[in-house]
Amino acid sequence: MKIVAFSINPIFPDTITGGASKHLFHIARFLGEQGHDVEILCATGDAGVTSFDWAQNVHVFPILPFHLPFPQPYAISGADLGLIVERVSRRLRDADRFYIHDGEFLVPDVYAHISTVTSFRDNIYPESVLGTFIGKADEVICISEFSAEVIKATAGRFFQGLLDRIHLVKNGIDFEMFKPTPFGALADRLGVDPQANLIVLHPHRPEPGKGLPETIRVVDQLVHRHGWKQVRVLIPVWIETMVSTGEASFYRQMTDLMDGLGVREHFIFIPWMSQEQMPALYSMGHVTLCLGNFVETFGNVAYESLACGTPSVVAKVGVHRTLLPDELIDKVDYGDIEGVVDRVLAILAGKRANPPGVLAYLRAELNYQRQLLSYAEIITHCEKREPLLFSPPRTDSNQHYRLAPWCYVTGERIYHDFRGEYIHDQDLIEILTNNPVISRADADLRHFPDAQWEAWLGDTLIVPVES
Repeated sequence: MKIVAFSINPIFPDTITGGASKHLFHIARFLGEQGHDVEILCATGDAGVTSFDWAQNVHVFPILPFHLPFPQPYAISGADLGLIVERVSRRLRDADRFYIHDGEFLVPDVYAHISTVTSFRDNIYPESVLGTFIGKADEVICISEFSAEVIKATAGRFFQGLLDRIHLVKNGIDFEMFKPTPFGALADRLGVDPQANLIVLHPHRPEPGKGLPETIRVVDQLVHRHGWKQVRVLIPVWIETMVSTGEASFYRQMTDLMDGLGVREHFIFIPWMSQEQMPALYSMGHVTLCLGNFVETFGNVAYESLACGTPSVVAKVGVHRTLLPDELIDKVDYGDIEGVVDRVLAILAGKRANPPGVLAYLRAELNYQRQLLSYAEIITHCEKREPLLFSPPRTDSNQHYRLAPWCYVTGERIYHDFRGEYIHDQDLIEILTNNPVISRADADLRHFPDAQWEAWLGDTLIVPVES
């Protein structure tokens, strides 16, 4: 079977740029090993590279002139978009399947004739969000329950048949790779001493939402309030060809914040690590921090770190609220620096390592082989379906609503993932506490004014419940 795959991210022969490209590699390699011919069309990366073999029967063609570096990959001319459409269309002429990795190919008529599978790997980048509404995939893969619930509560409200096409396939962790690993050689190369230093890991891309400001403020308290002068935070430097002006500016802002708080000496910028090096990096750390407000649909870092024996502290944003039970990973409300410090101190003081049962849970829930088998099954057995039809929303007062999946109640506040802020609304918290499903009629009975109901809708705090 010939399978054409699409990636809006560039792919490099020997560098993994993040979770999306890592999982695409594993999926494509698995399909290739099964004897399928896999062609991956992706954004142009290294100049002059028009094709290379990524694995057995897997051929990469970085020939699509999207705008790089991110954001706004579609900030291109009509001429370039026409070239992209032409090149994708040509490859699909004799293909049996089309696989869209992350739902960001936004010209659905190009693949209207071919059985198509889309895997949505984020719910925040504009191209992926728009893709959930205009995509015409025959099967849809979501990588977490959180991501599936977001799609159901947004595009699913208007394309009811979409719910029947969604498959939940959680990302798997390769436990043959991600496990406690000797790290002495890597520590020497990076110039750190895990015996003398307390190694804090921040292995994220240089994006504002990935939690670096919060990590800096945590270190400020560890050093100046609690006297942990030996703290060293390792931060990878992003791949040069992927650094935008915004990311360069963000780096400057962060170093200014370090200088302002007097903690610059505690941060070490290290080269971007290959996947083969990551287990040693995780194993070298004493704690991994994932404190940002970026709405992760999976968040590989926190769970790969756990697999390597290093505890993670995560902000309760997006998938981190629910992917693991509370007792298996440290969770804090976003922005709760004191809460993070308390957890880090407990870990660094040696009071505990990973909570018991973490590895068994990860192996059961984030099964690497099951992920690959599921993707292969869905892609190879996908059949062409009729396009989904738009259904107007109900407007009657008996339509039921619930708290949106991107919100959660914490104390007297509601946190909104996509706004990245807390909202104080005691009336809504009270009504939802007594009855998690409400209608406009219920609000009328409680004498809530129309403006208040409309504010809840306008702030996207509540969403319709499926009929």
